Amino acid sequence: MLKKSKWLLFASLLIAFAILLFIFNYSNKKKELVKDRSNSSKLTTRKNLDSLSIEEIRARYLNNPCYLALLKDPNMWEKDTRPGFDYKDLINDSLSGNHPYNNRFIVGDFNSMPLDGKKIGIYEIYPSLSSLSEFKSYPKELLEKLDTIVYSENNLKIVYADIKTKYGSKADRLINFIEKVWKYKIIPISREYSINGDKVYAAGQVMVLCEACSDTLKLVGKFATSAKRQDFMFRTDANGNKIKATIEYAPVGDRRGYYAGLNRITSKNWETERSYDSLDIERDNEVGGGNNRITIYDRKVELPNFLLIQPDKSYPKSMRQNGIHEIALNYLPRGMLGTPNSIGCLRVSDFGSKFFRWWVPQNAKLFIAYNDSLYLKKHDSNPMSYLPFKNQTDGDKFRKWININYPDFAKRFDISIDGDYKNGFIIDGYYFFKKEYDNYLNKNQN
Repeated sequence: MLKKSKWLLFASLLIAFAILLFIFNYSNKKKELVKDRSNSSKLTTRKNLDSLSIEEIRARYLNNPCYLALLKDPNMWEKDTRPGFDYKDLINDSLSGNHPYNNRFIVGDFNSMPLDGKKIGIYEIYPSLSSLSEFKSYPKELLEKLDTIVYSENNLKIVYADIKTKYGSKADRLINFIEKVWKYKIIPISREYSINGDKVYAAGQVMVLCEACSDTLKLVGKFATSAKRQDFMFRTDANGNKIKATIEYAPVGDRRGYYAGLNRITSKNWETERSYDSLDIERDNEVGGGNNRITIYDRKVELPNFLLIQPDKSYPKSMRQNGIHEIALNYLPRGMLGTPNSIGCLRVSDFGSKFFRWWVPQNAKLFIAYNDSLYLKKHDSNPMSYLPFKNQTDGDKFRKWININYPDFAKRFDISIDGDYKNGFIIDGYYFFKKEYDNYLNKNQN
């Protein structure tokens, strides 16, 4: 009887062990199946994105210029070079595979005219704080508030006190970002044409900040830029003196190789306008690199927040030592943003250069593409027909209106009571307040 009990106990233990072994194996297989499905889903998603037709990519590109990097249309790239790229090519290959910012890349869309012939003009899209992963731990209400009150220094000071009270040492990084980047936010450019003297140019050139997600390309921000249209030459005057002058030099046709289709941002410099302290060093460490060097051109002109552009080795003849940097803050360059107006570097606004310097990771990829026939477009029409203000009186009337009704905006955007009515600052200010200002004019016609 005792032997039989021992046998039954042994048998029970054996059955129990077998059941546990089955459960363990089933659980592992289920996990592997889920993992395989997950990996398969990711691979399928990326494969589907890569397998989209030219027409499908073009359709997406018209709404989101990040897709230009994937557009395998040979008309948009230099002849005999790679016509468009794949999803995996967008990833920053110098950062680790699990780095939070290795999916960030830049697209330079240098078409001044739209590919589909519609929606002529330049329309900037600024990032919202709530869309940036760096600030996901902060309440959405706070970020939305910071998005809207940035133009008022007094309101910012009130918010700073509230942030410090609620977030302690964590508040320092957010406040440093606002002070070094966000408070320089300006009116997004929104206009159809740019005017230089008696010439009218189509505006459309942009630099786009993008993130490669598993099933889509996310547009973070779109900034007006000015790519190359000029070069230098020396001529001799009547007295035999050599004079440096500019000539028109568009990188199209035989010069198309000036800009490489694939580049990397290999150096991120600073500027004299802002201090560079421990929190800025900490931020640079997060994004893989950066420094406090100041870039000086021709031994006298500072190029603020200079991001060095290094062409990929597959483009051995492309220009080196160009960069992304802030334009000079006067009306002509800002008024010409969106059109080719540079000697080679890619110019962006004051705010744009500061945000690029903060957001772009070290060695992020920059893809540049355009159709030669759409790169530079001049119009022979009378420039006056494109201006919102027809004379000095009209311009002064708007200057007075914005200084009375929106003094913080006027101060921040350098719109004084008097000045040139063709000034790029008041033109952009007009389009920002167009509906409200036009209503004001209609009510006060007399």
